[in-house]
Amino acid sequence: MRKQAILIDASDCTGCNSCTYKCIQEFGAHEPAALGLFRTVALINDKGVFHRQCMHCKEPQCVIASAGAMERSEYGAVLLDATKLTNPKEVEESCPFGVLRQDEKYNGLIKCNMCAHRVSEGRPVACSEACPVSAIQCGDYETIVAIAKQKAARGKLTIYGLKENGGTNVLMLMKGKPAESGYPQVPASRAKPRRSASAPAAGRGKSAKRKTTGKGR
Repeated sequence: MRKQAILIDASDCTGCNSCTYKCIQEFGAHEPAALGLFRTVALINDKGVFHRQCMHCKEPQCVIASAGAMERSEYGAVLLDATKLTNPKEVEESCPFGVLRQDEKYNGLIKCNMCAHRVSEGRPVACSEACPVSAIQCGDYETIVAIAKQKAARGKLTIYGLKENGGTNVLMLMKGKPAESGYPQVPASRAKPRRSASAPAAGRGKSAKRKTTGKGR
């Protein structure tokens, strides 16, 4: 499977959170949502819209910190096997973007899995399907990057995620500086990961099929 990516254009986003509601329905995640735990959510401030969700890094620190509970799939998504997770707090703290959320009630972790069950069937991610203004696009990584660059040049927008932390498979477009909308300032070079004492080396290139359900917490 070719590498996939998601593009979120915050300059078009109205902050309606249709993406959030669709995600909750898609994964049956009503209980975590009631606690304020979301896989994706749009937060509005005076300077813009901050979309908080897993960025699916190309070189994810969380995979190293997870002691074998997470892996980066062949199509670019960072996937979690909730049954193997033993250190959710440590994994949460390893994320340079600060977007992972620990579910303390179930000692789990809430994160986007790029709709692995949909992508494996050739369907669009749920949030993209739900967006009423088409602010969210998904597809082949190279195609999404090309679209992001074209829109950025045409609208004088900033691309976030293309270089941060070595690059990610979720790209954000916005007016002005990312920090003004709430995005953390993450260096382009990947930060040194915090490895769990029991964590193996990060696995790469494994099939996404094994974790396509991805509907556990």
